[in-house]
Amino acid sequence: MPPLSLEVARAMLLTGLKPPGRVKVKLEEAAGRVLAVAVTAPGPFPPFPRSLVDGYAVGPPVPAFATLPAESAGSGAIYRLVGTVPAGSNPGITLSPGMAAAIFTGARPPAGTVAIIPRELVKQRGEFISIPGLPSGRYLEPAGAEVKGGEEILAAGTTLGPAEIGLLAALGLREVLVYQRPRVILATTGSELLDPAGPGKSLPGDNQAGNPPNRMADYPDVNVPPYIYSSNFYALAAAVEASGGQAISLGLLADNLEEQVKAYRWGLQEGDLLLTTGGAGGSPFDFTPAAFSRTGCEILFTELDIRPGRRVTAARSGAKLMLGLPGTPPAALVLFYLLAVPVIRALGGREPAPLTFLARLGEAIDRPRPERTFHWARARACGSYWEVTPLPRRPGGIRAAVGANALIDLPPHAAPAAGEEVRVIMIE
Repeated sequence: MPPLSLEVARAMLLTGLKPPGRVKVKLEEAAGRVLAVAVTAPGPFPPFPRSLVDGYAVGPPVPAFATLPAESAGSGAIYRLVGTVPAGSNPGITLSPGMAAAIFTGARPPAGTVAIIPRELVKQRGEFISIPGLPSGRYLEPAGAEVKGGEEILAAGTTLGPAEIGLLAALGLREVLVYQRPRVILATTGSELLDPAGPGKSLPGDNQAGNPPNRMADYPDVNVPPYIYSSNFYALAAAVEASGGQAISLGLLADNLEEQVKAYRWGLQEGDLLLTTGGAGGSPFDFTPAAFSRTGCEILFTELDIRPGRRVTAARSGAKLMLGLPGTPPAALVLFYLLAVPVIRALGGREPAPLTFLARLGEAIDRPRPERTFHWARARACGSYWEVTPLPRRPGGIRAAVGANALIDLPPHAAPAAGEEVRVIMIE
């Protein structure tokens, strides 16, 4: 297959994708989830008229009480205090003309209330208060002023954050119907890999790579065992969770075709997306394309015209997708953000397209490449514009993305100078 552009490959993956299902969750479990249906208010809010300030609820004025001697309550409309209404109480008084009650923020006003007067505008002397005049309803909020009963308050597809969850709680809703979190089955391949937690600890299954002391028997003349820790699993599991998916471990898989085929068949049954790293490079020990084919999947593509991450295998089995990412950590993460995140977002009911914009380059990128290239970078807002700075190049790859919150997307042969505009893809 010829290499595909990133946009064509992404479109192939997203074609026909739908959220796998819906589930009711409690509000305390709803942060970051996506509404599967619109939410309508079961009743008005506030459910009753309420005071917006600490002050006094007053009934209609009585002209006969319009003035008192200066040593009483001062000039203005005069009212007699007949009670106190704290928040959470059910007032048992009625304000007749010339009567008032002390009231506190959030309290239901007594029957007969025509206005609420802030405390700082009122003069009190004994059981009388005087006010300069009646405000036009400014401090008395009627029932349903914020939300009407039956009103749609949140649309389907809304991502629930603190404000949305607070709104639902204010209306007395206890549960909401959301899309299921996509189940992402994660596998890392390579006979050289070890789990940092040790055999049988955090990566369950029969595919543990083993421990160094046992394997040392094969290499009696080598002091350091020829194994490395599986960083890709932990990096991608964190990235899956941050993207709204549920990471499920398939374990460490050796460079063995039959073992991988068996594991991938199980993964396709249990998950919505099967994500692997390693084995996509085309060497005699890279089995990802063959293993995907042996599960009965249709291979969609095996190469992209980008760097890093040229070698990537994608396959489809009905509604299920398989993505075989490179084994090199920075390349695996780049492809995860460019291909896997849009898939996870679409499966979770979100808009799949990443946030992209133009930003000024903080430092020159002086090594042009013949392919479209993605650089780890740090973007920040600078008043009326954004600035993006590529991360420093370090040997190897395990530190390449540390501190990055963006990718710089450079076209082929580009070597932009500091201050030039470049396209940025945000990954946070």
